[in-house]
Amino acid sequence: MTIRNMVLSAAILAATASPAVGAETITKNATVAPDATVEVSNVQGSVEVTAWDRNEVQLVAELESSKDELEFEATERMVRIEVDRPSGKYHNDEDDAFLTLHVPKGVRLIVDTVSADVTVTGVRGEQSLQSVSGEVGTQAFDAPVNATAVSGEITIVGNGGKAVVTTENVSGSSTVSGIRGSYTGEVVSGEIRANVAQADRIEANSVSGEIAIQAELSPTAQVEMETVSGTIALTIKPPVNANFDIETFSGDIENCFGQKPRDTSKYTPGSELNFTQGSGGARVEIQTLSGEISICDR
Repeated sequence: MTIRNMVLSAAILAATASPAVGAETITKNATVAPDATVEVSNVQGSVEVTAWDRNEVQLVAELESSKDELEFEATERMVRIEVDRPSGKYHNDEDDAFLTLHVPKGVRLIVDTVSADVTVTGVRGEQSLQSVSGEVGTQAFDAPVNATAVSGEITIVGNGGKAVVTTENVSGSSTVSGIRGSYTGEVVSGEIRANVAQADRIEANSVSGEIAIQAELSPTAQVEMETVSGTIALTIKPPVNANFDIETFSGDIENCFGQKPRDTSKYTPGSELNFTQGSGGARVEIQTLSGEISICDR
């Protein structure tokens, strides 16, 4: 058989091949309250949630493995969706479960996955989103948003509300933009990049990761940042009116406002920087063991 005929034969076989054994599409619907709680659990694949103007939850589940079972329980106040995988074990890459949901805008959303990506659009109720190695992406309005990922990436985009936003990573990264009011971020060896307008409270902690935050501080804002051996960069939108208390054991402090850090002891390498910029008011406290600290207004 010539190479050309082999290619043609392979193409014909691919075009006429039947779907993978066990592949199944399931559709479920339930009428719910506008502020119902929706819980979703999936091991492998994806979870995609989109808000709409109906008081209804609609689910389209594509299950590639015949071993997976879909659980769908619904009342007016609660919907629980779970892809039940025996022993919770992974199968091969072709055994994903893809969950596509439409939900009322005001639902309280709880999503828990292992290696499945989570994407949420338009949900204005409280959100708690968690994945181990999947990516998590959502929007923040006025209700609290809590996103957690071990090695996956987190992306949160604000829409002008004052949601309390919290992110947690181990080796992944968090990117937060367009939020107002309050942000809390924790990371071990990954990174945090956040932009917070009219910030009332910012709290960020890392072990060896990078923290870079741009913020516009309210007159009574409280900022607390801490790292062991990572880096902290805080850029504050001018005019800056704040009291600064910065301390490091062996790291460097860079301050574009002009004040110089002083040694805490002639016997140890520690240094500190305490000053008031402008009329004060907001409070900024930063600590590090051996990491670097940078504060600036540009």
